[in-house]
Amino acid sequence: MDEDRTWDVLVVGCGPAGAVTGRELARRGFGVLILEEHREVGRPVQCAGLVSRRPLEIVNAPDAVLNSLDSAELISPGGKSITFGGKGERAVVIDRAAFDRAAACEAIDAGCRILLGSKVTGLRRLEAERPSSDGSVELSLGAGHGHRSIKGRLVIGADGVQSAVARMVGIRPPSEILPGFEAEMAGVRCPDGTVRILVGRDVAPGFFAWLIPSGNGRGLLGLCCEPGDMPARLYFERLLRNPALAPYIGHARVLRYIAGGVPVSASSASFGERVLLVGDAAGQVKPISGGGIYTGLRCALMAAKTAARALEEGDLSRRALASYEKAWKKEIGGELGIGRRIRRSYIHVTDGQMDDLVVMLDRPKLLSLISARGDIDTPSELAKLLFRQAPGLLKFAGPFIKSLFK
Repeated sequence: MDEDRTWDVLVVGCGPAGAVTGRELARRGFGVLILEEHREVGRPVQCAGLVSRRPLEIVNAPDAVLNSLDSAELISPGGKSITFGGKGERAVVIDRAAFDRAAACEAIDAGCRILLGSKVTGLRRLEAERPSSDGSVELSLGAGHGHRSIKGRLVIGADGVQSAVARMVGIRPPSEILPGFEAEMAGVRCPDGTVRILVGRDVAPGFFAWLIPSGNGRGLLGLCCEPGDMPARLYFERLLRNPALAPYIGHARVLRYIAGGVPVSASSASFGERVLLVGDAAGQVKPISGGGIYTGLRCALMAAKTAARALEEGDLSRRALASYEKAWKKEIGGELGIGRRIRRSYIHVTDGQMDDLVVMLDRPKLLSLISARGDIDTPSELAKLLFRQAPGLLKFAGPFIKSLFK
């Protein structure tokens, strides 16, 4: 594979964010090589795959849609539940492996090369050979490829929450990473259109648990939680015995397990000398829901735009690449920042207060508002509307949420 070639762009990671960044740069005529650590794109699966339709506008993957959801049931620690939605599609469940493969195929069609089983083990910047050259970066690959090295003018780190690229260039990872554990199950008996969300310190401290119907008697049961004395796996085992879920999973069986971490804060930077980070590697994840597919794809488009300009101008310095971070923070930074404040407030809500909160929300006017204005991609907008319609909710929110209205 062109052993002596210097690629314009080396993308580390062939998840959706990496594949779309590579696709957009290849469409602009740049030589792009995508390095994927695993032997198969999309495996192991990294998340639940509950998204709006918006990611499908960026990656054409209609066959990846498994199910359509129109409502959600929130179950409080004391067993009180409320249901909202039911007026048209609010989200879809996608086959993450199929979605990732579709994104990779689009990258290949655009002209990208993909090298599977390529674990990056080292990174060093090479000095420019002559004054007019902008230099390059050399990536070392593991034993699977004979300890070879590959050169590129620019590196895109799209290699997840524990990004090796970020570590190798001295960028600190997200300060808050929540452990998660999930299982795909067969024999799930619940209405296909409703996702169930469970909260409480004994269920998933600091976050929530979910049961997502993916259709045809299958579902995804999982949770994320604050790091602590008890690992996420044990909370999951407790979730299997939760009486509120017994009617739905009492006869279900586990097909496979999924474990990982969800960043709910940003990395210390998303750019460096000849380096950009995108997706989970940069912490571009919604802190309220833990969803990062759509935000990562939006940032991938911005990363490609910044990278293309820098490559064309021959300036891949930190100064030239800093505009990427300014762009994505301008577009989604406000939503992510509000989400972090809401989540920090939520951490301090007791189970008793959560029961009271569910009771307070169980009003026709508020349920109609949630059903009409709820959007999984911009949850903070709904939060603001709810607090304005029901100021009594502020007693649960603390100073972080109150500051939104000053």
